[in-house]
Amino acid sequence: MTDRELKRLERSTYRAAADSGLWDMFLAGVFAMLAVGPLLSVHLGDYWSTAVFIPFWAGALWAIHYVQTRVIRPRLGVVEFSAPRKRRLVTLGVVMLVANVLALILGIFAATRTPTVQDDIVPISFSLVLLGAFSTAAFFLGIPRVFAYGVLLATAPPVGEFLFRRGYASHHGFPVVFGLSAAIILVTGIVRFLRFLPPPPAGADLRSPGPDHRGADHE
Repeated sequence: MTDRELKRLERSTYRAAADSGLWDMFLAGVFAMLAVGPLLSVHLGDYWSTAVFIPFWAGALWAIHYVQTRVIRPRLGVVEFSAPRKRRLVTLGVVMLVANVLALILGIFAATRTPTVQDDIVPISFSLVLLGAFSTAAFFLGIPRVFAYGVLLATAPPVGEFLFRRGYASHHGFPVVFGLSAAIILVTGIVRFLRFLPPPPAGADLRSPGPDHRGADHE
């Protein structure tokens, strides 16, 4: 097998794993928290309205690990990614860390300041952080729909603020706009996962990790 064929195999395996829909569903859960959290904060307070989701995240991560082990790997095999791809993933991790720190700073800023009636700095800044983070992720992962998610989510804060100021929604519109965004991403993830589920060839052992393509990519 030539280097070009090996690279094509690694790339197709990587994209197939990324397109399984699992992480789409997890992402939907993250933004569903932004929709439900403000409603819970009325009774639980800001701290517990976030902490209450910890068991959910633990269960979701366990479920992803289980499905990857029992469903995805038997169909795709185990791939040892090349050094260039590993560097891109590490870079993406750093960028996501910076984006989360910026979002945290923005949240603290929004919580401690006294906003004016027509103050748009917080929703616009939140939108820019979301768009920048998802655009970067789409570039490094090579998955165009991640950019589409970024555009969808970046429109949520200003639209939510618009609805809130006109009395059409509470909590700056987060339950509406992020609830709708999470639903769209969740449906997309479910559809992709169902498409991923055709049974493997007859006689395949689903308990094994599948064929090993270790060292397949030499980009």
